[in-house]
Amino acid sequence: MDKTIRLRVPQWQGGNNPTYSLGEDLLSFLVPKNLEHNEVEVPIPEYEEPLVRENGVTGQSIVAENVQKTMELIQEELPDKIITLGGDCLVSQAPFDYLHGKYGEELGIIWIDAHPDISTPDIFYNEHAMVLGNLLNDGDPVLAEKVQHPFKAKDVLYVGLQEPTAEEKVILERLGIEYQVQDQARITPEEIKAWLNQHQFTKVVVHFDLDVLDPNEFRMLYFAEPGVTDYSAEAGKMSLSEVKETMQAISEQSDVVGLTIAELLPWDVQNLKNLLSDFDIFR
Repeated sequence: MDKTIRLRVPQWQGGNNPTYSLGEDLLSFLVPKNLEHNEVEVPIPEYEEPLVRENGVTGQSIVAENVQKTMELIQEELPDKIITLGGDCLVSQAPFDYLHGKYGEELGIIWIDAHPDISTPDIFYNEHAMVLGNLLNDGDPVLAEKVQHPFKAKDVLYVGLQEPTAEEKVILERLGIEYQVQDQARITPEEIKAWLNQHQFTKVVVHFDLDVLDPNEFRMLYFAEPGVTDYSAEAGKMSLSEVKETMQAISEQSDVVGLTIAELLPWDVQNLKNLLSDFDIFR
């Protein structure tokens, strides 16, 4: 029987927003539990002081240490499959790296995300936007160096991708990643199956960034922060039903050995928590 672990990574430093940690707490409650899956939590420290930029990256040494801790816990468990609950998007780096080492060329990546996550410190400063670049031996040189089993551009399929920035387009072209902007229609389940079959990916890891969802349908996202109307990136446009159909298609064609769910930002819960913390009766 395959060994599956449920990996909790309440990391917020990659996106420089502590609400990501609360998002992981909620995901651990919401995601169905299987008693046969061992649950492992990466100890992510809390910091009261603002994170500083190192080599152009916010909290670089801290997130590098978090990735190292995550990999060490995975190596202790030696699982066949990993369900990762984040936290920010960087939480995919260690489990996907490990699973690529385990399954080699059988393994492909499906990146369900509104954004390409191939930034470098030259164009952005938060590590969660560099995670796929790191896995491709690019991105942030310090974090990319930690990847023991890098992927290739042909191993990646974007689902739900919105218009990249001009700087991201340059990097995507340099890396040789084929992509399709999906602002009008997503890649269909049939197209996903065909891609998996074409590349003979019998195993697959799936990165599900909740930002891919339409904020008009699902509100616990970066793009639905109360009082904020101006954002530097494009919001997602997928519906919940479209994500369900996508996951069903992937599972029908290949064995999903890794699934990351990341970037839940429960603004209302955070605001209520902050309010309640000021009530004298709780002290």
